[in-house]
Amino acid sequence: MTSSTSSHTVLLIQATPRLDSRTWADYESVTDALDVICKMFEEFLSKKSAGTPITYDVSQVYEFLDKLSDISLMIFNRETGQYIGRTRAWIKQQVYEMMRGRCQHPEGGEKVIVGY
Repeated sequence: MTSSTSSHTVLLIQATPRLDSRTWADYESVTDALDVICKMFEEFLSKKSAGTPITYDVSQVYEFLDKLSDISLMIFNRETGQYIGRTRAWIKQQVYEMMRGRCQHPEGGEKVIVGY
């Protein structure tokens, strides 16, 4: 993960091409923002799963992120006093690292099972 994991972070999302689908939220850390992104994906899956346990891997999270019209993070840099923009590709890499750290599967894969 990045060295600025405890920096104020603004999540910017545009879910569809419609401008009125733009939204933002701010978090105390990059980790908090990444957790919310993963929870959004899990909620998306839970709506499709009709109450059965959900199993997914990082490629499905990537697909979800790619279907959003836009997603980015603005992370506060304490040294410069400015926000640094992070792209969808950067977010995908950070989600991968977060999932890898949390969910090491014995065979080396990254699978997550969520029960709703």
